[in-house]
Amino acid sequence: MKIKYEKIANNIYHLTLPSNWQLAKTFLRFQEHFESPKFRGKIFSLDEYKKWYILNSPIGKKTGKFTYYRDWGGFNIPSKVLIPFYKGKFNPLSKEEKVILKLFKNKRKKKFYIIATFKNSGRYLLKHEIAHGLFYTNLKYKREVIKILKRIDQKVKRQITNYLAKYGGGYHPSVWTDEIHTHILENLNYLKKHGVDSTKLLKINKKLNEAFSKYLKTH
Repeated sequence: MKIKYEKIANNIYHLTLPSNWQLAKTFLRFQEHFESPKFRGKIFSLDEYKKWYILNSPIGKKTGKFTYYRDWGGFNIPSKVLIPFYKGKFNPLSKEEKVILKLFKNKRKKKFYIIATFKNSGRYLLKHEIAHGLFYTNLKYKREVIKILKRIDQKVKRQITNYLAKYGGGYHPSVWTDEIHTHILENLNYLKKHGVDSTKLLKINKKLNEAFSKYLKTH
């Protein structure tokens, strides 16, 4: 499996994999250990997750099929997520998981953020994932984002959190603030398609993009 590896900002590393399928297969357990409403902070097998995802994802409920590998095109995790994998708690590891652990083994004692996309996934998805990295690694950026998000209409905010709670099996509430920020920053049309009144988010979108541009240049 060929992986393009690059440092794109202080303590933010970007991995590019050949295909969406390979990307999602590689990062599933890392990502869901971090933000799944069911498996966050837990040790689980791929089979356990597959069974749960089929029963809880919108497409899985309709078709009875496991569609995770085509449902998700971008991934982001803090380095602390790798710790239980290094400790053997997730054994047996997949060959893809072993590749990721080997890639970062010399950075095990450092705090950093990993974002991952696939070849030709587009700059909008990459920007979304970079914003996750900034939110985690740059405290000033995080504080400014939270300040901006306080201006959101509460009805619209509930629309967004309802979407986050349901989409693809849902996000854990602990990451909602970060996800709200990245979705408004780069996914307004997507939010609109999922029942969010995005017209009330235009000013928030502008402010978040200004903050993103400012801190990415200085990070």
